Formats: sequence, structure tokens, C-alpha cells
Amino acid sequence: MSYGALRILYNNYLTQAMITPSSQATGRITGQVKTGSGVAVLSVTGNFAGAFDLVYTLEIDSVAGGVSVGESTFKWKTNNTGAGWEETGITTRTTPAYALSADGLGTALLVAHTGGVGDDFALADTWKWYARATYGRQRLLDLDRNTFWKSTGDTSENLVIDLGSALTPTAVIIADHNFTSGATVTIEANSSNAWGAPAYTYTFSTITDPLVLYLSQTYRYWRLVIADASNPDTYLRIGQLYLGDYVSLDRVNASWGSSRGDGYNLQSNISEAGVMRRYAYTRSRTLNLTFGNTLKEADITALLALQEAIIDLTTYRVSPFWLHLFSDSASDLALMEWANLAEFSREYFAYLLYSGVNLQLTEAVKAI
Repeated sequence: MSYGALRILYNNYLTQAMITPSSQATGRITGQVKTGSGVAVLSVTGNFAGAFDLVYTLEIDSVAGGVSVGESTFKWKTNNTGAGWEETGITTRTTPAYALSADGLGTALLVAHTGGVGDDFALADTWKWYARATYGRQRLLDLDRNTFWKSTGDTSENLVIDLGSALTPTAVIIADHNFTSGATVTIEANSSNAWGAPAYTYTFSTITDPLVLYLSQTYRYWRLVIADASNPDTYLRIGQLYLGDYVSLDRVNASWGSSRGDGYNLQSNISEAGVMRRYAYTRSRTLNLTFGNTLKEADITALLALQEAIIDLTTYRVSPFWLHLFSDSASDLALMEWANLAEFSREYFAYLLYSGVNLQLTEAVKAI
């Protein structure tokens, strides 16, 4: 059993714009929603290679030359375009299809129209569709254990990170990956985006899931390099990437009376004949951490800061966070949900009367 001090990790420095992957598996596109009186049908083909999810809008902007395919023109944009349109006055066509790639986000998406009986187009006919970067870089940061970044290869892949300025992260987490025991995983850092001889290099000696590294290095540019040529998937996958800080409580570990559980999440259903069946779909850990009245005011302040950080006041979503129960054991690091978050303030006031604080945590599960 390991007994390294408990650590809480919720201040991830990373945003998706900071991360540049060496490759990314292509995503998916939905069908189109059409508004307008023209009879033409739009087809969208190809592989979406955008870095993040996009909503596309294509609109007929002129029928002055005629209302048939090859005569009317269109304009298009995405929800990332900002004011205006990416391109305007593009002649409608069947073959060859037109590539929507002016912004560099729709590489390999092709659009074409097929006419019908009646006017193919009317002014302002509009089509919208959704393009999902199923395996994009934002999947590394969404704290959803069922999504992940996916590469196109496995022999030499990397993620380059530009923090924008020199910062000093104290923790790295790479989790929900598919690396084999033969993988080589290296963390590099440098003052410039040049990797011939980086100033800092660390290679993990043992491949675990999650991989965790505590460090103190001040650099702007960071790179994660993975080589795993024996991987049977023939691609690499990472579900969670963390480069940021950790918080240690002055109260090194929880008090006597705390508990840790490991069980199945169960689901039940009853058939029309009244037969009940139960299914175990995933395992998850639970923690019941009791802190006695030795918990100092600084620790209460740290827990209140955690509470504020995991609640998004725009979406009202409560996010999980990383908790390293014993920081000298990688197996004791888990992405946890704060189950009794609503009771914490009440417990905090009770603590002032010397009854202590209790944290009830459940592991954020991976369903796939």
C-alpha cells in the first residue's frame, strides 16, 4: 500500500487552440436541413478533417443568371467564420463538386446539387448541416471518458502544445489511452517550437493507464511524443490530457473512518412477462473521505476553490476532477465526481462546530 499525500488536480492550463496534433482521424457529417422553395437537392461528400465541430450554412445568393443548376450561385460559412461569409458567388454545379476549404477547416468536404422538376433554386434557399470532429483535439479536454483523440498512425505521433507564455505546470496526466506495454511515451519542453534538442525530456519507464508525472519546469512549448508500432489497433488514442497544477491539502490524508469501494454500476429491466434481468455495464470506484476537525482554514479555502472551479455558471454543468488519493501510486489516480457537492457548504459550517467535513466521490465512468 502506498501512502503519498492526497492531491487534487482541476486547473488544466490547456485549451484546444493550444494543441496541434501530428494527425487526426476523420470525423462525421450529418444530413442537411433545407429551407426554401427550390427543388434542388444538395449532397455533401468527403471526409471531415476539421480540428473541431462546425455547423455549415450554404445559401443561394443569386438567381440572376437563372434558377437551374449551373446558373444560380451560392455562398457558404461556418459558425467559426465570424461576420460575413467564407465565399460568395460560387456557381452551383453537379460535377465536379465544389470543395469547401477556404478556411482550412473543411478539407475534403465537397458539395454538389442535383436538379429536379421545377425551379431548382429560389433566392435564399438554405441548407445547414453539422460536421463533427469525432476524434478532434477538443476530445482530450472535455472530461468525458467516452470520447478521445485518435491518430491515423502509431509509429510516430505527437501533440505539440503552445501555452502562449512560459508557465510552470506541476502535473501531467495522460489517461484512457490504448498504448501497449511496448510504447515509448515522452514529454518534452522547450522555449521555442523546435524539437531537435529540447531543454527538458522525460520518458515514462512503465506504461500504465493513467500515466502521471509530477514536475516543475517552466516553458512555453511542450510536446507529447508517442511511438507504439506494435499496437494492434494501428492507431493511438488518448481520452484525457492534463497539463496544469495540483493542490495538496495541509491535512495530508483523510481521517480514520474514510473508505474506498470498487463495484459495478448495475442496470435492471423487466420484460412484459415480468422477468427481471440485471446488467453490469461498468465498474467504478467510490471514496468517502472524512476529514476531522484538524482540517485547517487553508484546506477549507482550497475545497471551496475546487467547488467554484468545477461548476460552469454558463451551462450549469458540474465537471469531474482528478483526485490522486495516494500520489505515489498511479493506480490511485482517478477522474471523480463530487457526489455530495450540494451538502458541502452545510458540512463546512458544521466543521466550524468541530464535526468535520466529509467528501463523497464517485468515479466518472467509461462506458465504452
